[in-house]
Amino acid sequence: MKRFTKSSIALAVLLSLPVASLYAAEPLTAEESSHLVPLKEISVTGSYLQAENAAKDISRAADEAGAKYYYITAMESPANGTSSDRAIVYANIYKSNAPIAIQKDETIYNGVVSYERSKALYYLPFDVVKFKGNYNNTSEITEAASKLAAKKNAYAFYIDSISSDDIKNQAEDIEVALYKQDAPARDYIVTTAIAGQDAYEISSEAFKHMTPFSTISFHGVFNNTAEISAVAQKHAVANGAHFYYVKEISSNSASTAQTVFVNLYK
Repeated sequence: MKRFTKSSIALAVLLSLPVASLYAAEPLTAEESSHLVPLKEISVTGSYLQAENAAKDISRAADEAGAKYYYITAMESPANGTSSDRAIVYANIYKSNAPIAIQKDETIYNGVVSYERSKALYYLPFDVVKFKGNYNNTSEITEAASKLAAKKNAYAFYIDSISSDDIKNQAEDIEVALYKQDAPARDYIVTTAIAGQDAYEISSEAFKHMTPFSTISFHGVFNNTAEISAVAQKHAVANGAHFYYVKEISSNSASTAQTVFVNLYK
C-alpha cells in the first residue's frame, strides 16, 4: 500500500499521476459526458484500427484546444482508394467547468425548473431567499418555493434546507436558491465531481479561501486517494455538507489504518 504524508489529497493525486497526464486532457465515460455541454467537436486522422487507439492523439488535440476532458464519439472508415489503416476519429471536448446539460425530463413548477441537488450545487445561484410558513408536506413547500422563484424571474430553484422554527405551531424556515438560465458554474469544484453526486470535492485553491462549518475525521485502510475521497464524500453527505476537502491524511505503515481529516462546507 502506498504511504501518504500529511498533505492535501489534491497534491497526493497530482504526484501519483504519470507526467504525461499532467498536460493532457482526460477521458470521460459515456455517463459523465451525457451530463455536460461540450466545447466543440474535434477529430484526428491516423493509423487507427479502432477508436480507442486514437485516445492519445485526441487527448493532445483537446489539450491544445484548451479543454480538460474528451469523449470519443465516432470513427470514420477511410474512403476508397486510401490507405487501409487510415481513419478519422471524432470526439467532443469539454472545459474544466463545462456547464451541465439541461435534461428533457426536468420537473417544472409554476414555469420554473426544479434543480436536483447535484445540478444546484454545480451552479452559482443569483440569490438565496428565506421564507417561513406552515406546511403539511413537501409538496406544499415546493409549490410555495416555485411561486417565489417565479416572482423573482428565476429560471430554476432548489430548496436548500427546511428546518422547524416553532415545533408547537409547526412553522418552518425554508431556504431556496434561485438560478438564472445562464448561471455560471462554480469554478472551485473539482471537475471529476460531476452529476449524480450529493457532495462535491473542492479544489486546493478553493480550500485557501473557504471557511468550513465543521472538520471531521475517520479511519480506514485505503489503497489510493480515490478511495479516500469516495469515503470522505459519504461522510460529507451524512453530515449535511454541500462540499468537502480532504485536508490531511496521517502517515502510517503500509496496510494499517489511517486517519483522514475532512473539512465540510455549505
